[in-house]
Amino acid sequence: MWPIILALAGALAMVLACGYAMVKGDRPARWCGMLIALAWVGSFLLQDRQHNQAPQYAVAGLDVLLSLVFLGLTLRFRRLWLVIASASQLLTAATHVAFVLDPRILALGFMTAYYVWSYVTLLALAWGTWQAARARRGVDKQPQTSVRYPT
Repeated sequence: MWPIILALAGALAMVLACGYAMVKGDRPARWCGMLIALAWVGSFLLQDRQHNQAPQYAVAGLDVLLSLVFLGLTLRFRRLWLVIASASQLLTAATHVAFVLDPRILALGFMTAYYVWSYVTLLALAWGTWQAARARRGVDKQPQTSVRYPT
């Protein structure tokens, strides 16, 4: 019962954070929200449910790829929340790699670490979206100038 509650809470947190990012975020937040949502669906589809206690190689590969994309976004946009999201996504991928290298790690320990890092990534995304929305409101309250920089 407990794993089902964690999975439902994770799904709800992902939908809320990614939806918020796609609606209220700036360009990097919208991209990250879309990428996290796609990776979550991809993880669900790639998961080997027949061997749930074994390393999930396809999901690990997807998380490594997402880490690399986040790193690229961090280097491109240079936002603090992106640094935190990239670091936590890298830790998610490292958790997968550790489980692949040593399958004796208990599945419960792996899943706990996986959920913690995933929630940190979602919190960073929500924080970045909140900052972007707040900055946009501050810009909208100021008088219009002839130059407007895209977000």
